Amino acid sequence: MSEVAAIAGQSGEGEALRQTGHALTVSRPELLAGGDDAMFRQLVHDLLAFSARLESIRAQFGAYLGLTGIQYTILISVRHLQDDDGVGVKALAGHLGLSGAFVTIETGKLIRAGLLRKRANPQDRRRVLLKVTDKAVAQLEQLAPMQREINDAIFESFDAPQFRVLSTQSSALRAGSDRALALADICWDLLDPGSRP
Repeated sequence: MSEVAAIAGQSGEGEALRQTGHALTVSRPELLAGGDDAMFRQLVHDLLAFSARLESIRAQFGAYLGLTGIQYTILISVRHLQDDDGVGVKALAGHLGLSGAFVTIETGKLIRAGLLRKRANPQDRRRVLLKVTDKAVAQLEQLAPMQREINDAIFESFDAPQFRVLSTQSSALRAGSDRALALADICWDLLDPGSRP
């Protein structure tokens, strides 16, 4: 029996199966309602649907500027993160949760489109600093009214205190998902190759 299977066997899964008719997908009591994970599963599906809609909206914002969705996200992230000198690729990649190599490729396309400019980092000539161009600023300003209307619609059900809680919890979810992804990689590596689907 693999270590992952041994861990799973200690989780009280058999009792949950008897009570709910299915194996639980979480075990923390805070995530269960009456011993059932139905509310948790609904939350995950709602978040997945929300994420898919955000991706579609981002793609539409990008298309308005003649960009892909990820190029649009990189562009607005540079604008947000840059200081007087610009922002480095490593900081940008960390902010977006993307690899530095991928960000380098996509920023190269934005540079060729005249939307970003780069210069050598004066503190480390091997690295570059990125800034948005005047052309990019003008295009983003044209997009802003549509962006405001759509973003207002997305979050119309939140009052100010609820929005502050959501913002805090979203950061916590991102951090937790980073740890969970690392754990998923470890669990996958521990599974016997013969037991993988």
